[in-house]
Amino acid sequence: MIALALLLAAPPQVRIVAEPPASVAAAEAGVQVFALNEGGEAVKVVPAEMTVVTGDGARLRIVPAEPMAATVAPGGFRALRYRVAPSAVAQVAPAAPVTVPGGESTVATAAGATSGFLDRFEPHAPIYGVFGLGSDGAKLQFSLAVRPFDGAGALDGVRVAWTQTMFWAIDQPSGPFRSTTYSPEVYYQRALRDDVVGAVGYAHDSNGRDAGSIDVNRLFVSAGYTVPIGGDWRGEVTPKLWTYVGTGYRDLDRYWGNWSLGAAIGQTDGLRIAASLRNPAGSRRAGEVFASYPLTRIGGGTGLYVFGQAFSGYGEAIDDYRLRSSSARLGIAFTR
Repeated sequence: MIALALLLAAPPQVRIVAEPPASVAAAEAGVQVFALNEGGEAVKVVPAEMTVVTGDGARLRIVPAEPMAATVAPGGFRALRYRVAPSAVAQVAPAAPVTVPGGESTVATAAGATSGFLDRFEPHAPIYGVFGLGSDGAKLQFSLAVRPFDGAGALDGVRVAWTQTMFWAIDQPSGPFRSTTYSPEVYYQRALRDDVVGAVGYAHDSNGRDAGSIDVNRLFVSAGYTVPIGGDWRGEVTPKLWTYVGTGYRDLDRYWGNWSLGAAIGQTDGLRIAASLRNPAGSRRAGEVFASYPLTRIGGGTGLYVFGQAFSGYGEAIDDYRLRSSSARLGIAFTR
């Protein structure tokens, strides 16, 4: 039986559906809650405390595992992750965040209080660290996007993103970072339909060097199409097209081409497999595959993913855009 509860912060057209855990022990691994938008416009939902009844009749108080606001497309839904509410002592611990919906969040740490508008940040490209054998080395990536004008009408769709990808030669005695790609972006994103999100923007990629500098500037348009395929599984298709502007990229356009195509199949709180193909119609193609699985399914409350990554083609690192290579690595991810 599905338990229903209304979040105090949810707009009237949003219905909250909690999937009750089988037992208290099962709830310790996390509780899945769905925000269903039955209205005609996209809305933001701020997760709040609620109550759920387990399959064996226990009544539990649950709280958001990630208290950031979530945008729900008209007629669509968002999966929210909840956990069993901590004890009263844990709730007043010094490191607990103090959050006002839409306002600044403050966290007390051993280095002093830190603050930020944390509900404006969202995942962008995956954040991960993976490790391979021999010359494959390690690949580390950090990526986030922020909504600087969240809730400001037409400007709500503006995003500023930063992605940094580092290649670590752990097979060498000194373990140097052999290459780093820096990729800032500014783009505008909107839901075009219930199942389609589009974006248009500017992207810069650079190896960050003075001598031997390689940098490329692109204007791009992209879209993500999502379709349910049964249960809580869904498929995605993500085409992206771009054109080059400015100078400095040498003959990189011959290797990167002018478009890419991505696809994925995944399950909420389960397996996800994603792949992308760059310059698919050209002779210098590059493909990358990601596979991930949440450790919450394996190790309880661990908020990480087992993450595998493989690449084949030209230019895994921007420094090596003329080099054809293949690699495979395994590690963990914080987002996927």
